[in-house]
Amino acid sequence: MTTLPRAYVAQLFTDSNTFVHFRQHWRTLVTSHRRYTLAAEHYLLYSAVCGRDWRAGFTPMTNARKLANGAYAGWGLFRALDRVHSVAYEQALLAPFDGLVSTAMLAQLRQLLPHPLAHRYRPDDFQPGKWPFDAYILPEHTEPTS
Repeated sequence: MTTLPRAYVAQLFTDSNTFVHFRQHWRTLVTSHRRYTLAAEHYLLYSAVCGRDWRAGFTPMTNARKLANGAYAGWGLFRALDRVHSVAYEQALLAPFDGLVSTAMLAQLRQLLPHPLAHRYRPDDFQPGKWPFDAYILPEHTEPTS
């Protein structure tokens, strides 16, 4: 799944005004001097909270020399996802959002975001426009039984 259904995004916020305020806060944040404190994981989290395809912000490495020397495992995509899933980085991850993204929201998103391990993929698994994993992992819904 490339984008998150609106029903999931709506569950994150108490009302639509809170979502609008969240987006306004982000717009202000990325146009202020604080934008220099933002890292890839903050952009990933913002895109995920909005339900967008956060993978679009990452471009696979193509430099053959870097790939041959093992730089692929340090690709920003894997590092950003690790930090989103890490409890140790939680406060630093949520700090720029000034309380608009709570730990409960982050816990909900962690269940929906994949946590791929770099060593399971090869650089040629990431072709332009193709990803070896989905942006979101939605829980399986079972049909109600009668």
